[in-house]
Amino acid sequence: MNQILDYNPNSKSSKPSGGSDKIVRVFAVILIIFAIALISIVVYGRVSNQKEVETLTQEATKAKIDVKIDATTATISVTHDKNIDKLIYSWNTSVERTVKGGNKFMEETIDIPAGENTLHIKVVDENKVETTYDEEVTAEQGTDIINPVIEFEPAEGNKWKVTATDETAMDFLTYRWNEDEEQTVYADEGGKEVSVEVEIPLGKNDLTVVAVDASNNVSNEQKSFTGVVKPNISVTLSEDGKSVNMRIDHENGIESVGFNFNDVEYPIQLPEENPKVVEFPKELEVGYNRIIVTAKSVDGTENKFDCYYNYGVSGDGNQENNTNENSNNENNEENRE
Repeated sequence: MNQILDYNPNSKSSKPSGGSDKIVRVFAVILIIFAIALISIVVYGRVSNQKEVETLTQEATKAKIDVKIDATTATISVTHDKNIDKLIYSWNTSVERTVKGGNKFMEETIDIPAGENTLHIKVVDENKVETTYDEEVTAEQGTDIINPVIEFEPAEGNKWKVTATDETAMDFLTYRWNEDEEQTVYADEGGKEVSVEVEIPLGKNDLTVVAVDASNNVSNEQKSFTGVVKPNISVTLSEDGKSVNMRIDHENGIESVGFNFNDVEYPIQLPEENPKVVEFPKELEVGYNRIIVTAKSVDGTENKFDCYYNYGVSGDGNQENNTNENSNNENNEENRE
């Protein structure tokens, strides 16, 4: 009975709850760790940016290049605040020569070619930063150290002209198609140039050229050419001399045909797209008749037939403009040394 009388529903527990305190402490620890991490990231970013700026500033520096010219030689001196990776030099447009570095100073003595020439220098440091230098050099007692220069240019018909030049004197050049026998062309005594016109064989072919100057400096070039042919055009006169028959053919196909009869153009409709053979007849008029036939192949080559026929006179016979020579060629610019 006393237990019932002592019961008080509004009384509070005398023991405090510890769960809330623990949650607050954990959350506070997490905030502290996050703050430390954030501060570390900011500090690291600033340090990295500073190092990057210092690196960029360092990369911006250039090497100092000095050239001392003597009678037959040139001495290249390079100083830098960083290690030099390599020194590259060349005369005019000749082949570059490379000298390995490794220190903050290097010196290289090179021969001077005779005459007026341009010395090109490039220095690359350990950070791949480049410094360039050019100087015009004139030497009366220089040495012939420059290789001949080989050039190609189209000539008439199916030919290309090959020219080799040297700043002092040429000796000879050789050329060959594919694996054919090598041909040699000699320069005139003391001449600085030697050239030859070569005919392009049918199909794709490799032309190899070697040029040698009087000091035995050698250059070689190889190019690929494609030789193609003109369309063949033939005109056949009938036995009574009153008509003609035109025939055009090409091994790869005909793109278009033009026909002019006594100064009048007649359209020629091809039987199909790019046929290999096209034929058509034409009645002659009394008197002399002028016939002009033009044809273009799918290879871009062109041919022309131009002739007169006297009506009723079969003695003119058959006429042809059957050209099997290579008229055009393509340089594929495939250079291989």
